[in-house]
Amino acid sequence: MKTHPKKQMTVICEAPVVGRITRVLDRVPVSGYTLFDAHAGKGSEGTWDTDRMIGDTGRMVMIVSVMSAEQADIAIDRIYEALEPQMGIITIADVDVLRPDRF
Repeated sequence: MKTHPKKQMTVICEAPVVGRITRVLDRVPVSGYTLFDAHAGKGSEGTWDTDRMIGDTGRMVMIVSVMSAEQADIAIDRIYEALEPQMGIITIADVDVLRPDRF
């Protein structure tokens, strides 16, 4: 089966910032993205979880989107600007897709 190279961008950020990130992705534009709630983790500041959390501040969300390399170049700069004053992580990985017309 033939595959086609694309980029997968993953952004992990605090819930109040999600709207900024999705607006960037909509303006690039990318064909879509998926949001996942993060329930617990460990990072440079230690372990955390959402067990006793009230409200969205401190709640973490992961946003995943598959796009072309050109779209990733545009999105990364704009997303970094949106995240820079907040807590967040951006990764980009090479992926292969089966249906390139979807991305």
